Amino acid sequence: MNLRRNIFWFLDKIKGQPLKQLCKRTYAILEAENREWSKNENAKQLNKLIARAKQTTSFYKNKEFNTLQDFPVINKNIIREDFDAFFSSKFNKKACKVASTSGSTGSPFSLYQNPEKVYKVQADNIYFSQKSGYEVGDFLVFIRIWPKRIDSKLRFNFLLKNFMPWNILNLSDNGMEQLISKLNKRNEEISFLTYPTALEKICKYIDRLEHNPIQFKTKSIITMSEALNDYTRNQTEHYFGVTPLSRYSNNETGIMAQQVSPNDQRFRINDSSYVMEVLELDSDATVPYGKPGRIVLTDLYNFATPLLRYDTGDIGIVEEENGIEYFTNISGRKVDQLYDTKGNLIPSHLSLRLMDYGKFRQFQLVQKTKKEYHINLNTDTKVDEAKIITDYKAHFGDDAVIKINYVNEIPLLSSGKRREVVNEYYK
Repeated sequence: MNLRRNIFWFLDKIKGQPLKQLCKRTYAILEAENREWSKNENAKQLNKLIARAKQTTSFYKNKEFNTLQDFPVINKNIIREDFDAFFSSKFNKKACKVASTSGSTGSPFSLYQNPEKVYKVQADNIYFSQKSGYEVGDFLVFIRIWPKRIDSKLRFNFLLKNFMPWNILNLSDNGMEQLISKLNKRNEEISFLTYPTALEKICKYIDRLEHNPIQFKTKSIITMSEALNDYTRNQTEHYFGVTPLSRYSNNETGIMAQQVSPNDQRFRINDSSYVMEVLELDSDATVPYGKPGRIVLTDLYNFATPLLRYDTGDIGIVEEENGIEYFTNISGRKVDQLYDTKGNLIPSHLSLRLMDYGKFRQFQLVQKTKKEYHINLNTDTKVDEAKIITDYKAHFGDDAVIKINYVNEIPLLSSGKRREVVNEYYK
């Protein structure tokens, strides 16, 4: 038995098993053969959420809202304009977790999560990770944007969970050689959580070699944040021996849907945590199955910052089979791809590095031509432009022409999002 797994559940037991109880509920609802039972359980949770929101938040207080469809559709901009109106008076902010994201809007966004919501996010992660083959305590390579310096507390947390962080910006040929070499020395099966961009770079690196350098055994791969193209899926299967599963999630709410089988490209909607609606593009009317529309969710477990009919800004198509709903298509999540001055793909999440240079209301990275890049910043303070330009040239190329623009506003798209990354040259 995995020692870390035993320790993980022992620590939960000491706390009264809040996570284990929510795991049981998550499995019960998502695996229920009786779909009417699961719908009734969710209805009870929804009614509880509505009652609490009307009693404890000024935005919903004293409103004649009874059914979910009575509530107005909200989005990030509405919440930002009057954040305190959405925070429940029943909670102390210090006792809540701050869930923050830069998002594809290019405008940082945060909200509070009550302890039960935090545990529910963990329970969902355990459920959907197991669908890929990953179990708590397994060795996990987590490839994403990481801070330049990881503090001792976070390093201890990685050690406890058996995580190996790897910065997506460290995927040069030399970086990938180092990564594969480190993993080849390990005896246990290895799981991955990363962006499709990272997988694509690794696959193209191996394409250029005369042999497959991967000697370790891969247990599971989950991709997030971006769409997974056919090339990356097929080459990952070829080189790693497993089929990657794609996850639809965000930092402010959690896992909304995920592919749960290598043989099924549909995304199983997480109706244990959310009520999902797909609405018309130009109205709040519900679209029929098979028609694209705006993805709008109600978070059943966030009582600290109730999200009732929250417009994600994404577009999706839903179908139903045996009482279970699936996304057959999700768009609006994939940001534009960036290329260096030699035409090589680089991580679109490079834009997140801008957060290291100051606090910005909004930011945006634009590739204008093959060698020209603009960085748009909505801020009242000047930044160290020379340092930003020097640092970004290390990624774009020494011959890159980088211009920093100070703007009052980055325009919204029709979806209500502001694109964090725009490529006006490569289409």
